Amino acid sequence: MTLIKYTIVFISSIFVSLLFPISSIAKELFLPMDLVSWKYKGDRFSCSLSQTINQFGVITFVAKSRQPVGMQVQSYHVKAPYERAILSQVQSPWALNTAPITVDEVDLDKKSGKVSFYTDIEALLEAMAQGNWLGVRLSSSNQQNTFDVTVPSVNMTQAMASFNLCRAKLPAMAYRDARDVVLQFQLGQRVVNSSQKQILADLASYLKHDKNVKRVLIDGHTDNVGSNVANLQISKIRADDVASILRENGVRSSLMEVRSHGSRYPVANNNTQHGKAKNRRVTIRAIRKEDAVKRKGS
Repeated sequence: MTLIKYTIVFISSIFVSLLFPISSIAKELFLPMDLVSWKYKGDRFSCSLSQTINQFGVITFVAKSRQPVGMQVQSYHVKAPYERAILSQVQSPWALNTAPITVDEVDLDKKSGKVSFYTDIEALLEAMAQGNWLGVRLSSSNQQNTFDVTVPSVNMTQAMASFNLCRAKLPAMAYRDARDVVLQFQLGQRVVNSSQKQILADLASYLKHDKNVKRVLIDGHTDNVGSNVANLQISKIRADDVASILRENGVRSSLMEVRSHGSRYPVANNNTQHGKAKNRRVTIRAIRKEDAVKRKGS
């Protein structure tokens, strides 16, 4: 089917509604295969795969660090009388089974004109790579008003390959996670454990990507058990070990500033075991260029 069908269906619905007082209006829009042109766009922190649809809007798959892959629909049709959006996996016309499979269903955000899906998008992308098509339905609560959009998965092999390659290179952390990392230490623990090493490896993957990070502050702290000299030494050993792990994962030494404070700056009450556990810590703070400018001007 072509866009001509959408125009005919839409005009016919209006004509019939003028002659007969009915409340049901169904619209269909099939994007012709020769108009399908999926576009890839990406950088160090996000990847997108999009298709523009005449008379409707844009459908975009989006991948970002530490977030599930999502699909967004931006359309001027996201408004009344429609209230819900249904994302489906649609069989191609030449397939034996033509029944669509529902992937996700969400309420419309009528103010933004955007709908976002996050359920089973990975599976949908895989199905499209295997030749299945994509379907989006806008519907009302009584199911009387519907707008169906069908997009073939043709002409997307190269764009999807670039999209997947971009996703594979995304850092394991986003800035919201990397800007303040706190590693808690057990009583007597002097170096990081295996799970903390993985956190630092993820952090390093972000720091190497974000060229706007100008400093990484590494601060060692202890509880108040033991002498001040001993605590200062332990906090330094812990902070130095964190810096060493980051260096092993490719973070430049010139980017890091290591400091040890002993028990001088507790964040919890040292009179309780829970408080002491919170005070035994190493904090890693990534400072971006814009953050440094804000503090200087404040």
